[in-house]
Amino acid sequence: MTVEDRIAEILLNVIERAVQKTCFLFCLLLMLAGVWSLYDTALLYYDASDQSVLRFRPQSSGETGNLYESLRGSVSWLVLDGAGVDDPIMQGKDNMEYLNRNPFGEFSLAGSLFLDCRNSADFSDPYSMIYGHHMDHHMMFGALDQYMEKEFFDTHESGRLYVNDEILELKIIAAAECSAYDQRVFEPGEADQVKEFIQSHALYLREFNPEEDCRIVAFSTCRYPDTESRTVVFALIL
Repeated sequence: MTVEDRIAEILLNVIERAVQKTCFLFCLLLMLAGVWSLYDTALLYYDASDQSVLRFRPQSSGETGNLYESLRGSVSWLVLDGAGVDDPIMQGKDNMEYLNRNPFGEFSLAGSLFLDCRNSADFSDPYSMIYGHHMDHHMMFGALDQYMEKEFFDTHESGRLYVNDEILELKIIAAAECSAYDQRVFEPGEADQVKEFIQSHALYLREFNPEEDCRIVAFSTCRYPDTESRTVVFALIL
């Protein structure tokens, strides 16, 4: 074997080992990415299903003192009968604060249900807006998907907000899909525009008198991942 042949053989061996190591590292990275993805997903749904916050749920009398003392950013507690929503409502200095924070103020991809920062914390505005992440298995505001099914909408119309030791009864009046940029829906405060939207765009609608002086609260979540489409459920505060 000539010197040139020997050098070529050595180079081929070096290249072969380098390719093998590169393939091994690539496969290892893929495996680690898969493990991390599974861990991240499991953590996300663990946060969303955490029941420890239920110990702060107001009693049937509506007393909310323990809720406000224990969860500093909380303004109310929301129950949507039969939908699986039974959670505290937070409110931050802006609408990003509780997007990825749980009710204890800790980082959480599942975030919290939260009232629009522009709304009054006592729900005295004619129109209030509550947001929450869309989670599978009807967790968080993934539960709102159920109202987009006629049979469920027709048979589930009640809920409650516990606010300042008072129980505000809710009546679900509409379910709709809209753009996240629709200012008729996502401009809390006055109710005239949203009443008009409800009457003209609701997928399902219960009879109500838009001429009456009333308070409306909307619950909003993403309709599909990575889109601007939103599911919005509207309720009257009775």
